Amino acid sequence: MESSAFIGSSIFLYIVAFIAVMVVGGYLTYRTSPKRKQRRDHKRRKDDLN
Repeated sequence: MESSAFIGSSIFLYIVAFIAVMVVGGYLTYRTSPKRKQRRDHKRRKDDLN
């Protein structure tokens, strides 16, 4: 009984860890999104022209 409960809790921990990795990965992908990076490069280019 205890061993099956331990296996269940370890699976639960793996799921929680996987969700945490997905959230962090999604946040990093959002922060360095191509659209935002392109906008930043465009702004920098405009500043160089002035």
